[in-house]
Amino acid sequence: MRIAFFGDSLTSGMPGSSYVAVLRERFPDDTLLNFGKANDTVVSLVRRISAMQLDEPLDLAFLWIGVNDVPQTDRRVYRAFHALLMQPRARDREEFEACFRAALDFLCASTRRVIVAPPALKGEDLANSTNQRLGNLAGSIRELTAECERAEFLDLRAAFARELPANPGSGRALENPFHVVLDALTLRTDEQIDTKAAERGLRLTLDGVHLNSDGARLVAGEFAAVIDAHRQAQ
Repeated sequence: MRIAFFGDSLTSGMPGSSYVAVLRERFPDDTLLNFGKANDTVVSLVRRISAMQLDEPLDLAFLWIGVNDVPQTDRRVYRAFHALLMQPRARDREEFEACFRAALDFLCASTRRVIVAPPALKGEDLANSTNQRLGNLAGSIRELTAECERAEFLDLRAAFARELPANPGSGRALENPFHVVLDALTLRTDEQIDTKAAERGLRLTLDGVHLNSDGARLVAGEFAAVIDAHRQAQ
Protein backbone atom coordinates (compact mmCIF):
# COMPACT_ATOMS: atom_id res chain seq x y z
CA MET A 1 0.00 0.00 0.00
CA ARG A 2 0.97 3.63 -0.51
CA ILE A 3 0.51 5.43 2.79
CA ALA A 4 1.26 9.11 3.41
CA PHE A 5 1.54 11.15 6.59
CA PHE A 6 0.80 14.88 6.56
CA GLY A 7 1.51 17.13 9.52
CA ASP A 8 4.05 19.19 11.44
CA SER A 9 7.21 18.29 13.39
CA LEU A 10 5.39 15.49 15.20
CA THR A 11 5.17 13.79 11.82
CA SER A 12 8.55 14.87 10.45
CA GLY A 13 10.06 13.31 13.59
CA MET A 14 12.37 16.11 14.71
CA PRO A 15 12.74 17.08 17.46
CA GLY A 16 11.81 13.96 19.35
CA SER A 17 11.24 10.37 18.28
CA SER A 18 9.64 9.41 14.98
CA TYR A 19 6.42 7.42 14.88
CA VAL A 20 6.83 7.07 11.10
CA ALA A 21 10.14 5.27 11.68
CA VAL A 22 8.34 2.82 13.98
CA LEU A 23 5.71 2.20 11.31
CA ARG A 24 8.33 1.65 8.62
CA GLU A 25 9.80 -1.15 10.70
CA ARG A 26 6.37 -2.68 11.18
CA PHE A 27 5.30 -2.38 7.51
CA PRO A 28 8.52 -2.90 5.48
CA ASP A 29 6.67 -4.01 2.35
CA ASP A 30 4.52 -0.88 2.12
CA THR A 31 5.49 2.54 0.77
CA LEU A 32 5.32 5.06 3.61
CA LEU A 33 5.71 8.72 2.60
CA ASN A 34 6.48 11.33 5.25
CA PHE A 35 5.16 14.80 4.38
CA GLY A 36 5.62 16.29 7.85
CA LYS A 37 7.22 19.72 8.15
CA ALA A 38 8.39 21.36 11.36
CA ASN A 39 6.35 24.32 12.66
CA ASP A 40 3.54 23.83 10.16
CA THR A 41 0.16 25.31 10.99
CA VAL A 42 -3.02 24.44 9.15
CA VAL A 43 -2.56 27.60 7.05
CA SER A 44 0.95 26.73 5.89
CA LEU A 45 0.16 23.03 5.48
CA VAL A 46 -2.73 23.59 3.10
CA ARG A 47 -0.63 26.00 1.03
CA ARG A 48 2.15 23.43 0.87
CA ILE A 49 0.14 20.34 -0.01
CA SER A 50 -2.07 22.17 -2.51
CA ALA A 51 1.04 22.64 -4.65
CA MET A 52 1.95 18.94 -4.53
CA GLN A 53 1.82 16.67 -7.53
CA LEU A 54 1.30 13.11 -6.28
CA ASP A 55 2.72 10.56 -8.71
CA GLU A 56 0.11 7.92 -7.84
CA PRO A 57 -3.08 7.81 -5.78
CA LEU A 58 -2.68 7.00 -2.10
CA ASP A 59 -4.34 4.10 -0.34
CA LEU A 60 -4.24 5.85 3.02
CA ALA A 61 -3.37 9.35 4.19
CA PHE A 62 -3.03 10.41 7.81
CA LEU A 63 -3.63 14.09 8.58
CA TRP A 64 -2.37 15.25 11.99
CA ILE A 65 -2.16 19.03 12.32
CA GLY A 66 -3.21 21.82 14.67
CA VAL A 67 -0.92 21.87 17.70
CA ASN A 68 0.94 24.94 16.40
CA ASP A 69 -2.36 26.76 15.96
CA VAL A 70 -2.92 26.83 19.74
CA PRO A 71 0.12 28.32 21.53
CA GLN A 72 0.42 28.29 25.29
CA THR A 73 1.14 32.00 25.17
CA ASP A 74 0.90 34.65 22.48
CA ARG A 75 4.40 35.94 23.03
CA ARG A 76 5.99 38.17 20.41
CA VAL A 77 8.90 35.76 19.87
CA TYR A 78 6.47 32.98 18.92
CA ARG A 79 4.60 35.17 16.42
CA ALA A 80 7.85 36.49 14.93
CA PHE A 81 9.28 32.98 14.57
CA HIS A 82 6.27 31.70 12.62
CA ALA A 83 6.08 34.87 10.52
CA LEU A 84 9.75 34.47 9.59
CA LEU A 85 9.10 30.89 8.50
CA MET A 86 5.94 31.92 6.59
CA GLN A 87 3.89 29.55 8.76
CA PRO A 88 1.28 31.83 10.34
CA ARG A 89 -1.49 30.66 12.62
CA ALA A 90 -5.08 31.02 11.49
CA ARG A 91 -6.43 34.42 12.51
CA ASP A 92 -9.60 32.92 13.93
CA ARG A 93 -11.68 29.75 14.07
CA GLU A 94 -13.32 30.51 10.72
CA GLU A 95 -9.96 30.66 8.92
CA PHE A 96 -8.78 27.51 10.67
CA GLU A 97 -11.87 25.61 9.58
CA ALA A 98 -11.64 26.91 6.01
CA CYS A 99 -8.00 25.84 5.70
CA PHE A 100 -8.64 22.48 7.35
CA ARG A 101 -11.56 21.83 5.01
CA ALA A 102 -9.36 22.70 2.02
CA ALA A 103 -6.67 20.26 3.20
CA LEU A 104 -9.26 17.52 3.59
CA ASP A 105 -10.72 18.22 0.14
CA PHE A 106 -7.28 17.94 -1.45
CA LEU A 107 -6.45 14.66 0.30
CA CYS A 108 -9.87 13.09 -0.25
CA ALA A 109 -9.55 13.77 -3.98
CA SER A 110 -6.37 11.70 -4.27
CA THR A 111 -6.70 9.12 -1.49
CA ARG A 112 -8.94 6.12 -0.96
CA ARG A 113 -9.20 6.78 2.78
CA VAL A 114 -8.10 9.77 4.88
CA ILE A 115 -7.55 9.33 8.62
CA VAL A 116 -7.78 12.56 10.60
CA ALA A 117 -6.24 12.88 14.07
CA PRO A 118 -6.68 15.97 16.26
CA PRO A 119 -3.72 17.65 17.99
CA ALA A 120 -2.98 15.55 21.04
CA LEU A 121 -1.55 17.66 23.83
CA LYS A 122 0.56 20.60 24.91
CA GLY A 123 1.92 19.70 28.33
CA GLU A 124 1.17 16.31 29.86
CA ASP A 125 -1.40 17.68 32.30
CA LEU A 126 -4.49 17.23 30.16
CA ALA A 127 -6.47 19.57 32.41
CA ASN A 128 -4.33 22.63 31.67
CA SER A 129 -5.93 25.52 29.83
CA THR A 130 -4.06 24.96 26.56
CA ASN A 131 -5.17 21.33 26.40
CA GLN A 132 -8.74 22.42 27.03
CA ARG A 133 -8.44 24.73 24.01
CA LEU A 134 -7.01 21.86 21.99
CA GLY A 135 -10.03 19.80 23.04
CA ASN A 136 -12.34 22.45 21.62
CA LEU A 137 -10.34 22.45 18.40
CA ALA A 138 -10.61 18.66 18.24
CA GLY A 139 -14.39 19.01 18.30
CA SER A 140 -14.27 21.25 15.23
CA ILE A 141 -11.92 18.84 13.47
CA ARG A 142 -14.27 15.93 14.19
CA GLU A 143 -17.17 17.86 12.63
CA LEU A 144 -15.11 18.81 9.56
CA THR A 145 -14.02 15.20 9.09
CA ALA A 146 -17.65 14.06 9.09
CA GLU A 147 -18.27 16.26 6.05
CA CYS A 148 -15.92 14.16 3.88
CA GLU A 149 -17.21 10.74 2.85
CA ARG A 150 -13.72 9.31 2.44
CA ALA A 151 -12.43 10.56 5.80
CA GLU A 152 -12.69 9.18 9.32
CA PHE A 153 -11.77 10.66 12.69
CA LEU A 154 -9.22 8.91 14.92
CA ASP A 155 -9.39 10.14 18.51
CA LEU A 156 -5.68 10.21 19.23
CA ARG A 157 -6.28 12.44 22.27
CA ALA A 158 -8.13 9.59 23.94
CA ALA A 159 -5.12 7.31 23.46
CA PHE A 160 -2.89 9.81 25.28
CA ALA A 161 -5.50 10.30 27.99
CA ARG A 162 -5.54 6.57 28.72
CA GLU A 163 -1.82 6.69 29.49
CA LEU A 164 -1.65 9.94 31.46
CA PRO A 165 -4.64 10.41 33.84
CA ALA A 166 -3.28 8.75 36.95
CA ASN A 167 0.13 10.42 36.97
CA PRO A 168 0.32 13.46 34.71
CA GLY A 169 3.71 14.91 33.96
CA SER A 170 4.51 18.56 33.59
CA GLY A 171 1.61 20.79 32.62
CA ARG A 172 3.95 23.06 30.70
CA ALA A 173 5.38 22.66 27.23
CA LEU A 174 8.60 24.27 26.03
CA GLU A 175 7.30 27.28 24.14
CA ASN A 176 10.50 29.11 23.25
CA PRO A 177 11.25 28.03 19.66
CA PHE A 178 14.98 28.32 20.23
CA HIS A 179 14.81 25.72 23.01
CA VAL A 180 12.99 23.40 20.63
CA VAL A 181 15.66 23.98 17.97
CA LEU A 182 18.37 23.20 20.53
CA ASP A 183 16.69 19.89 21.33
CA ALA A 184 16.52 19.07 17.62
CA LEU A 185 20.23 19.76 17.20
CA THR A 186 21.51 17.99 20.31
CA LEU A 187 19.15 15.05 20.92
CA ARG A 188 19.49 12.66 18.00
CA THR A 189 18.89 9.19 19.45
CA ASP A 190 15.91 7.74 21.26
CA GLU A 191 18.14 7.14 24.27
CA GLN A 192 19.13 10.82 24.44
CA ILE A 193 15.53 11.90 23.95
CA ASP A 194 14.19 9.56 26.64
CA THR A 195 16.87 10.62 29.11
CA LYS A 196 16.01 14.31 28.66
CA ALA A 197 12.28 13.57 28.90
CA ALA A 198 12.85 11.74 32.20
CA GLU A 199 14.87 14.70 33.53
CA ARG A 200 11.88 16.92 32.75
CA GLY A 201 9.44 14.57 34.45
CA LEU A 202 7.64 13.65 31.21
CA ARG A 203 6.25 10.25 30.24
CA LEU A 204 5.24 10.37 26.57
CA THR A 205 6.89 13.52 25.26
CA LEU A 206 10.28 15.20 25.14
CA ASP A 207 9.01 18.68 25.95
CA GLY A 208 5.24 18.45 26.45
CA VAL A 209 4.57 18.29 22.69
CA HIS A 210 7.15 16.32 20.70
CA LEU A 211 7.25 12.59 21.25
CA ASN A 212 9.72 10.49 23.18
CA SER A 213 10.06 6.82 22.20
CA ASP A 214 7.06 5.77 24.31
CA GLY A 215 4.93 8.47 22.71
CA ALA A 216 6.11 7.50 19.23
CA ARG A 217 5.19 3.85 19.88
CA LEU A 218 1.77 4.95 21.17
CA VAL A 219 0.99 6.95 18.03
CA ALA A 220 2.42 4.25 15.77
CA GLY A 221 0.24 1.66 17.48
CA GLU A 222 -2.92 3.69 16.91
CA PHE A 223 -2.05 4.28 13.26
CA ALA A 224 -0.96 0.68 12.71
CA ALA A 225 -4.34 -0.58 13.88
CA VAL A 226 -5.98 1.55 11.20
CA ILE A 227 -3.56 0.29 8.54
CA ASP A 228 -4.24 -3.34 9.49
CA ALA A 229 -8.00 -2.78 9.44
CA HIS A 230 -7.80 -1.13 6.04
CA ARG A 231 -5.74 -3.98 4.64
CA GLN A 232 -8.24 -6.56 5.89
CA ALA A 233 -11.12 -4.63 4.34
CA GLN A 234 -9.56 -4.65 0.88
